[in-house]
Amino acid sequence: MSKMIVVPALEITPARLVKSSLSDMDYGAWNSATAYKIGDRVTVERINYEVLADHTNRNPVTDTATPAVWMIVGWVNKYRMFNKQIGNTWGIGTFTSNPESIDLTIRPGRRVNAMGLVGVAATSVRVVVTMPGTADPIYDQTFAMSKKKGVGWYQFFFGKFAKRDNVAILDLPPASNADVRVIINAPGSTAQVGMLILGWSEVIGTAVYDTSLGRKNYTTVKEEFDGSIKMTKHGKRRLVNYQIVMEGDEISSALHALDDLSDTAALYVGAVELDYTIIAGTYEDLSVGLPTYGMGTQNLSVRSLN
Repeated sequence: MSKMIVVPALEITPARLVKSSLSDMDYGAWNSATAYKIGDRVTVERINYEVLADHTNRNPVTDTATPAVWMIVGWVNKYRMFNKQIGNTWGIGTFTSNPESIDLTIRPGRRVNAMGLVGVAATSVRVVVTMPGTADPIYDQTFAMSKKKGVGWYQFFFGKFAKRDNVAILDLPPASNADVRVIINAPGSTAQVGMLILGWSEVIGTAVYDTSLGRKNYTTVKEEFDGSIKMTKHGKRRLVNYQIVMEGDEISSALHALDDLSDTAALYVGAVELDYTIIAGTYEDLSVGLPTYGMGTQNLSVRSLN
C-alpha cells in the first residue's frame, strides 16, 4: 500500500519552455504565395497541417470554405509530450522523439513539487532544479529506466534488461521561481516521451492491492471473402483501475481534487516503485463508498492519453 497521488498538469507554453534541444517547427511556415500540392505540410502556431487539395492562399488556421483543403496533423514534435488536445480531439499514441537525447528546461513560474514522464524510451532520465542566477542545483537526480533482471554475476553480465516505461518524481523542491531541466538520454537510440506532466501533487487516499491493470487495443480486423484477414493498426490505451482507501474526512477533499480532472490530463501515481501504476490520463469512472468505521473506499478508473 502507498499514498495515492494525483498531479494536475501545468500548461507548458512557449513562455514556460525556456530552452529545448528540439526544433520549434517540423515543417516550413505557411506562405500565402505558395502553390501547395496534395501531401504538402506546414507548421503554424505549433500545429502541423497537411494539404488535401491543390490550392494557393488558403490559410490553414482561418480558412472555413468547403471542401476543406487543410487537415490538422497534430502538435509539433517539440510540444507533443505536453499536449495531445486540439479542440475536442486528443492525439492518442503520439510521442516527442529525438535521436540520442531530449534536453529541455521549464520555468513554471509557480511552485511545483512533482513530475511524471510516461511512455518513455530511454536509458535514463535526469532532473535538475536550479534557481536563476545560481550555478549550483538545489536538486539533481538521475533515474535509470532499465535494470538487469535477476541477481548473480551471470545475470549481471549476460542477463536481459527490465525496462521501465514510466517514472514519477514526487520530491521536487517547491521553489516558486526555479527552473526545471529534464534530460532524457538514449545513447545509440531514439529518446522518446509520450507525456510529461509537471505540477503540484495531492494525496487522495491510499492505493491498495486490489488495483488492476488493462489495455485497450484499437486495431481493426476485417475478414475477407476468401478467409484472409486485413488488419489496420491503430492506437492503444492503458487502463488502471485503482482501489483506494481513505479516512472519512479525506473523501470531500479527494472529490474536490478530482472535480476538474474528468476531461483533462493529469498524472496518477499508485506507487512510485511500480511504474505500471503510473499513468497520465483522464479518469472515466469514480465511485465512492460511504465511510464505515471511519474508512471509505474509492474505485477510480483512469485511461491513458499518451
